[in-house]
Amino acid sequence: MKTLSITLPPAPKRAYPIYIGSNLIEQIATLVDFRKYSNIFIITDKTIKKLLLNKLQRQLPTEAKYIAVPSGETAKDISHLTNIWKAMIDAQLDRKSLIINLGGGVVGDIGGFAAATYMRGIPFINIPTTLLAQVDESVGGKTMIDFDGIKNIVGTFYQPAAVIIDVATLQTLPKRELLSGWAEIIKHGLIQDKKYFKTVTSKDPLSFSESELVDIITRSCEIKSAIVQNDETETGKRKLVNFGHTIGHAIEALSLETNEPLRHGEAVSIGMVAEANLAQQIGLLNKEYAQRIKVKLAAAGLPTDIPDFPTDAIIAKMKSDKKNVGGKINFTLLKQIGEALIDQTVPEELIKTVLIKP
Repeated sequence: MKTLSITLPPAPKRAYPIYIGSNLIEQIATLVDFRKYSNIFIITDKTIKKLLLNKLQRQLPTEAKYIAVPSGETAKDISHLTNIWKAMIDAQLDRKSLIINLGGGVVGDIGGFAAATYMRGIPFINIPTTLLAQVDESVGGKTMIDFDGIKNIVGTFYQPAAVIIDVATLQTLPKRELLSGWAEIIKHGLIQDKKYFKTVTSKDPLSFSESELVDIITRSCEIKSAIVQNDETETGKRKLVNFGHTIGHAIEALSLETNEPLRHGEAVSIGMVAEANLAQQIGLLNKEYAQRIKVKLAAAGLPTDIPDFPTDAIIAKMKSDKKNVGGKINFTLLKQIGEALIDQTVPEELIKTVLIKP
């Protein structure tokens, strides 16, 4: 097992551990001091409930009530948040109760937001069960829901008490979900670590061993943690992790209105290719790097082409992005592989050129 620590000012009060290893759910009682908490409540989804809920409950010192939201992004809305709040009240949770978020990014997002807002904030732990959540959502304290067709528009920064990353849970993932998470892994290399990018794109994502996955997840968490520790509330360098997300979120939101919604990582993959092309168009990134990014993402089994959505619809979604300032669409763009620049604005007409499906 590997252990990281993320410390946010004022330290050390706001430091918390990130445990990464195999079969950690069975070891949770050795990782978390449950004596500090008056009650335990689990938030999960209906898929993970069948696979892992009983395993977790058997490791807890007291009986833990739970709520299972529907699986998928559509559960991350105000109506399901209201149901969670009601279940927390029914369970008579107090300020010393502990929330355990057992599931993927949706569970972590809405569960963290529920914990952040219930009684003005109670402790929570993330046990991410998807690769995407393990390398991205579970670390950093962003909690949120979607609202009015806009992804992640309502939320808060609220840090977990701990993050427990059990790579054994990845055995339950369909191939498409695993590859979706790989997009965020590749993104971490692109924005911060060229050597890491080479490693994670060196072979088929499905061919990495469990021990290699532990190392890869650890490195992604190191990159994310280092960025968050220096900019918790995304006023500066934390914007680096938004590479691929300005266009990616818009495409993802539009796909959710269709019968074939994209996974988050799939939309980010498409967004990274489009935003690499945009960086090339303005002379920031050379053509060779932009082409290499597309080739490597495609080789990882990820989509790279803009879906057949109206360009004006994509632009409209981008304009509602919370990262924008003064009505200008705000990008994080690559200067080279391993280096990115934040707060980049580009003329709208130029943006449209990279949104046209080839």
